[in-house]
Amino acid sequence: MQTVVAEITKDRGLRILGLGVAPSSGVRKGVVVDLDEVTSSIRKSVEEAERTAGVSIRSVWLGIGGMHISVASSRGVVAVSRADGEISPEDEKRVIVAAETFVSKNPNKEVLHIIPRDFKVDHQGGIKDPKGMHGVRLEVETLVIECLAPFLKNLFKSVEHAGLKIEDYVFSPLAAAEAVLTKRQKELGTMVLDIGGGTASFMVFEEGTPVHAGVIPIGGNHITNDVAIGFKTNIDVAEQIKVAYGSCLPGDMPKRDTIRMAEFIPEEPSMFSRRELAEIVEARLCDIFELVQKELKKIERNELLPAGVILTGGSTLLPGVIELAKRELKLPIEIGVPKLLLGLDEKTAPALASALGILQWGAGMGMSANDPTWKYRVSSLGQNSWVKWLKSLLP
Repeated sequence: MQTVVAEITKDRGLRILGLGVAPSSGVRKGVVVDLDEVTSSIRKSVEEAERTAGVSIRSVWLGIGGMHISVASSRGVVAVSRADGEISPEDEKRVIVAAETFVSKNPNKEVLHIIPRDFKVDHQGGIKDPKGMHGVRLEVETLVIECLAPFLKNLFKSVEHAGLKIEDYVFSPLAAAEAVLTKRQKELGTMVLDIGGGTASFMVFEEGTPVHAGVIPIGGNHITNDVAIGFKTNIDVAEQIKVAYGSCLPGDMPKRDTIRMAEFIPEEPSMFSRRELAEIVEARLCDIFELVQKELKKIERNELLPAGVILTGGSTLLPGVIELAKRELKLPIEIGVPKLLLGLDEKTAPALASALGILQWGAGMGMSANDPTWKYRVSSLGQNSWVKWLKSLLP
């Protein structure tokens, strides 16, 4: 669980002022399972960020993720309102509203975003911005991102119990994409894959527009659990071992290279092979990449993303992850490094991509800042030099 505070610089960048990190207690696969524990984790994270930044926190921005997220498509059609047939911004808004009315109504679901993928004017498609064009009929195809309403309410309640006001919220991989992807990458075709603790979430872009998204029920915590079982130790020690000695390429590990458990538990005589640890890490990451490949096949983009896959999240810091991802996905692979940010170590920045992306949304730098058709627009902070706060709950 992460809390980040930043200020907007004169050149419209973001300078990090404070960072707070706390274990995501009470959260399982992005879902709140214990309100009190989540509230306590939020308070610890915020208090640490307050100390490092020297400010008091009253309101937050949220990153939403987890297995309760679902993705669907919807289509809207309206008649152009002006007598001369010129399409106005109001027509764009009306057609998005029309698309929302065709979303299956479920009282247990909440729409996070309705994202235009393609406009058509008088059946002519491939239009990204129809404003100012002339026609009689305006259509839109949209990507709809929803979540289960009870889980969202539980998250809100945890934040409010911590004494914080919620400013707005964004689907986490959408925010991560804002932090690490370039306009060219989005145009060519790319995926941002955020490997968090309980889950891995992704967003696919093509021709500058999100075309697919989802959440995979495996994350870095599953690697840690497997290490704990394999090394016959507790979760905390397993996490330390993974961070200190983890690798994704067992073939690169000398057979005689060992890990002494006494380094982590005094007077513990056991020793384990580093190759064995690498095999555990490799197996779980291969599970993630296999599920990612299936998602790409759904939209017929497996091995067909020219700009490849951009990896973010804490697990992407493991040595060899780029080589493993290239082997499994057969695509160009990069580690996503956030842009427009000052005061942060580039080596650790990929683990904070989602949080940093929401900072950009909060500062009015996100995709929605120039697009009036998003379901939830993130408003600008005006003359205030502070991006008040971000609270990013990593799934």
